[in-house]
Amino acid sequence: MAEQVLLVEQEGNICTLTINRPERRNALTAEVLYRLGDALQALKDVRVVVLRGAGEKAFSSGMDLGSRAEVSQEEVIKKGHPLDYAIHSIIDFPFPVIAMIYGAAMGSGCDLAATCDLRIAADNARMGINPVKIGGVYYPGGIRRLINAVGLSQAKELFFTGRFIDAQRAREIGLVDHVVPAEELPSFTYELAGEIAENAPLAVSATKVIFNRLLKHQRLSAEDEAEILALIDTVEKSEDRREGLRAFIEKRKPNFTGR
Repeated sequence: MAEQVLLVEQEGNICTLTINRPERRNALTAEVLYRLGDALQALKDVRVVVLRGAGEKAFSSGMDLGSRAEVSQEEVIKKGHPLDYAIHSIIDFPFPVIAMIYGAAMGSGCDLAATCDLRIAADNARMGINPVKIGGVYYPGGIRRLINAVGLSQAKELFFTGRFIDAQRAREIGLVDHVVPAEELPSFTYELAGEIAENAPLAVSATKVIFNRLLKHQRLSAEDEAEILALIDTVEKSEDRREGLRAFIEKRKPNFTGR
């Protein structure tokens, strides 16, 4: 039997969801993301979710570019883009979701963490989103989530440089809420989860809905969405994008020409 890519463990009113691909630094695949969304939508009698990666080396290193699709075309048609499905399942989950971050939270893994309501990082964490390093553009929903987390100027610096930052810097700019020694991360996280779980569930859930509604006005118009998708398509078809991907695979510095 194949190993489960997502582990679900519930103790009382707290549920832990673990991305279970430690041999790939918990890199994300369509299967992982769909199973994450499915799990969140199926949970009952849960007041807090803790999201983490297996082991202590990575929350998630981002999308697994070398993975083969292990989901059906029917599932893709029904649920849409896998990252969107997981992201919106976190946002729409009626109670707080806490990211417990060991090690790397990079690319889409950083986006997944930033989507969570609260983020607790071990002091060995490193975070960032770096598509510009390989000639790519991150999609607007993820950029918006980083703006909400760290503010406009800090988000611009992260995306323009493609820089990965350490846990202390992430705490300084608001990308994580707390940084603790790695050995204290579980106890700190579950103490916080327990404190939330003890509060009135209807009040906590209603408060999360209010936060979501207050952010709802940030959605793009159809015209803006079309313009952005056209820009992304142009970049994806560029020679710089092909060069960036080749350099990434060959583990060398890319030579970008602006074409």
